[in-house]
Amino acid sequence: MKRKMVWTGVSFSAGMFFASGFPGDMQIPLMLGILLVSAFFFNKAGKKFIYFAVSALFFINGTLLYTLYDAFVYEKIISYEGKEIFYSGEITGIKDYAEDKSEYRLSGKINNEVRAEIIYYGESLDCDFYDKISFRCTPETFKNTFLFNKKDYYESSGCFLQTDSISDMEVFGKEGFSLRKIIFHYREYTEKKIASVLPGKNGALISAMLTGDKSGLGDTNKKELYRCGTGHMMAVSGMHLVLVVSLFSGLLKSTGLSGKKRFLFTETVILVFVIFSGMTVSVVRAAFMMTLICGAELFGRRTDPLNSLCIASMLLLVCEPFLIKNASFLLSVSGTYGAAVFAPYIISDMKEDSFFDKLKIKIITVFCISACVFPFSVMFFDNISVIAPVSDIILIPLCTCALLCGFALAVSGGIDVIAYPVMMLGGLMSKLVFHISSVLAGSGAVTIALKKNYVPVLTLFLTAFVIFTEVKYRKRRYTFLALIIATGIFMISPSVYSFMNRNVLSVYRVGNTRSAAIIVTLGKNADIVDMTGNAKSSEYAAKLSDMYEIHRIDSVSFLKNPYQSMASYSEKLSLNSIEHVYLPEETYIDYGIDICGCEPEFFGEEGIMIDNSRYRIEADNENGVKIFYKDILIHCTPSEIITDEGIYKERNIALRISQDGGFSAYSLE
Repeated sequence: MKRKMVWTGVSFSAGMFFASGFPGDMQIPLMLGILLVSAFFFNKAGKKFIYFAVSALFFINGTLLYTLYDAFVYEKIISYEGKEIFYSGEITGIKDYAEDKSEYRLSGKINNEVRAEIIYYGESLDCDFYDKISFRCTPETFKNTFLFNKKDYYESSGCFLQTDSISDMEVFGKEGFSLRKIIFHYREYTEKKIASVLPGKNGALISAMLTGDKSGLGDTNKKELYRCGTGHMMAVSGMHLVLVVSLFSGLLKSTGLSGKKRFLFTETVILVFVIFSGMTVSVVRAAFMMTLICGAELFGRRTDPLNSLCIASMLLLVCEPFLIKNASFLLSVSGTYGAAVFAPYIISDMKEDSFFDKLKIKIITVFCISACVFPFSVMFFDNISVIAPVSDIILIPLCTCALLCGFALAVSGGIDVIAYPVMMLGGLMSKLVFHISSVLAGSGAVTIALKKNYVPVLTLFLTAFVIFTEVKYRKRRYTFLALIIATGIFMISPSVYSFMNRNVLSVYRVGNTRSAAIIVTLGKNADIVDMTGNAKSSEYAAKLSDMYEIHRIDSVSFLKNPYQSMASYSEKLSLNSIEHVYLPEETYIDYGIDICGCEPEFFGEEGIMIDNSRYRIEADNENGVKIFYKDILIHCTPSEIITDEGIYKERNIALRISQDGGFSAYSLE
């Protein structure tokens, strides 16, 4: 049996992925169905029975391991929700926020019995990485919200409980030598050095690529990079590790050291980088792969990226089964598969004689990587960039150069004679990145929304179509043609969907009673009414505009207390085209000041009326927002939506009314 680890690794991971998506009472019948269908395809492909037997065995093992972990580890830990516990452990992560608030990730035991990780968010403590800490608290489980899927994020990394209130706290500094603490402190020193030599967003971009800390970047900068498909450079990933190891290995080969010594030095660099990066999932995965690849060279074995990827994935999943739901893990694995396996397979017969041949190969490579990552992007992201295959060719080299400047500063210890010249070069590269991304992101609709109801089904169908073509014909050109066809169908799908829904009125109420906003859309028309005057409302409005591709907004209206909201909306909706902004007439602003990119208009105590011929909005402080569409009235307040069909008190809800009066409501969470 050839490439055993591929068969076992893929089957094991598929079993875990299957178990994570279905409840326990559905797993056995569905598993039997999957195994029967798999047996049919294995037989049609002419594979020996041993291939099916091994694959089926590891598929079942993956399913069982996830199910057992869920029943005996996860359920046991979350059973402490709402109960007072005594927790003791060590601090493994610290994130500082404004107003002397911090988030601490802790690893230890509940009541000295059950090992668990906990997130504590509260007043900043006088403590350090890997200090010992103990306290009493009443923990809660995580909850997903419209703005952030907190439950999915933390649980997929093995943390199931949180608390924001503790008592009887004690902190003990860890004595003796700690490599992890030294590396973390050096990471903080590096960030401060970059900020002092290159302040502002240019230095913040280098810090983000080097350490993953994006706090120094504004929302507009981050959104522009993500819209260009280059946002992944701000998350320290396996690509960063591969770059470091490749450079270091090249230097070691020129020293004449033996293979064993080069391997030991390389492993030391890998270990330090993994800790320096915060031990992110993608970096740990890459560390396993690089170790296997370097080890294969040491022992005279042929390296196989797919084998290494499967081994690394299995090791991580066995240690933490819930990683199968982790966005970083799935995107890292699929991206690595695209870069190391699928793209080389597609381009293997292509010529590299001329500049244009090489450019074509680069575009196809980025396109193949994007295609492999895309199905998982649908699971986790609001939108995806359609210009990434082109923009990455321009921006990735610039980002890589800036990143190397950051590496140079970190490796040199931040001495001024090196820090200043490399940061000047890195700053120039960062400035070019921001300028190009700003031009590209502002050039029009460069993203496709992924939260529309047809996207998951269409993605599943198109993915199956490409896989079937490869399995059926086993020819590169047919597989690539199928990929092109699938991409074309998906690219035109938003236009088809918009045309089919051109006469459907959508009303969204987002936020809560303290930060509520109403967004109304019909065809190409969109209006936003902020009802509460809370700066948080802009985050909800911006999130919704990204989810549903609302690029052009006819009007933004502030019913009350606009001072808190104006700056926030201007920042959060900076990449949206806004035609009108309406403010209460008593609002004072300096002459010539633009709000959301346009000159504000004012309305009196009677409120505001917006009529675009297809629907009408009437809004004031006393009565909230009334939307008139045909013979239908929708009355919105910060706490509820009232219609002839019923009263809706749910937070973050959407109503859809078709041209013939058909009515539907659904939650946005």
